[in-house]
Parts: sequence; C-alpha cells; structure tokens
Amino acid sequence: MKLKNIVLATMLILPLLGWSNIIITEANGSFGGLGHARTHDFPVVARVFTINVGDADTSGFRTVDVEVSVNDLHSGNAMRDTHMRMSVLDRKKHPLITFTSKIKMAEFLAGDVSIPGYLQINGVTKSFNLNLNLKQDGDTWHATGSFLIIPTEFDLPLVGMGPMKVLDSVNLDLDVTF
Repeated sequence: MKLKNIVLATMLILPLLGWSNIIITEANGSFGGLGHARTHDFPVVARVFTINVGDADTSGFRTVDVEVSVNDLHSGNAMRDTHMRMSVLDRKKHPLITFTSKIKMAEFLAGDVSIPGYLQINGVTKSFNLNLNLKQDGDTWHATGSFLIIPTEFDLPLVGMGPMKVLDSVNLDLDVTF
C-alpha cells in the first residue's frame, strides 16, 4: 500500500513540480513588435523582460507576473528612445511595465490559453488578456502570442508632428522557448 501511495504521489506531483516557479527572460526569446507613425512603422523591442510563472496553490491557481524595463525599450533610433523613455513613459516614476494575473491552471497543456490580468503602463492599470499559444516538444515548451497596446488607453500622448506623428497602436509579439 505504501509503495502504491508513493507511486501515485510521484505521478501527480512531479509534473506540477516541472512547472513550478518558471522564470522566462530575454535569454529565452523575444518580446517586441512595431509602433506606427503616419508614414512609417518603427520597431519597439523589450531588450530586458521577465516572465515569472508561480507554483500552483492547493486550489490550482498560480500567478503570472511580467515585467518589462522601460529603460530597455528600444525603437531603433536613439533620439526616439530617449524621448519615449523620458517624455512619453516616465521611467523615473514608473521604471517597469507590468502584467499581473492569478489564473486557475494546475498544469499547462499545449494549445491556446487566455490569461486574464492587469496591465500597468506609466502608472495606469487596465484589464488585459494575454492570449498565448503553447506547444510542447519533449521537455521544451514554446510560447507565442500577439498583443495590441493602445497608448491613449494608458493616458500616453501621441507625440510628433505631420508624418512623424505616432499613431494609437503598438503591435507586440512574444516568442519564447523554455
């Protein structure tokens, strides 16, 4: 009977331990996309980001926390980067863009998953869903997702003049392997 309990506990607990406290960073892939102006698109790349997937609690809920360093957002243009970090995003007051969620997910399965939570940009917090596609290849997982950020929803100004005026959308893609 003891051996049966040990085998059963091992079968139930080990898969969950494999998903405990996962930390995903820029070393695991990329998080970036495109900002848009009237006459052109420009890259928006998070060179430093962290995704922390916590342990499932006894009810099967786990936390998902994402942090993106404002200081490490890049657009391919040093002058635009400085303006974005200091004038549009107040990096001194709000150095991180964050997403937080508590989701019922005792174990991860391949397929599409929607993670409801809260996105905070420049001190403004809004409900936001991260929609991801998870694929498994042996012990390795691959997560991809596309997200649309509307700057004015976070009280961010649309800066620039004429053809350089920034439009009200930023398309981002996440592509990580862990």
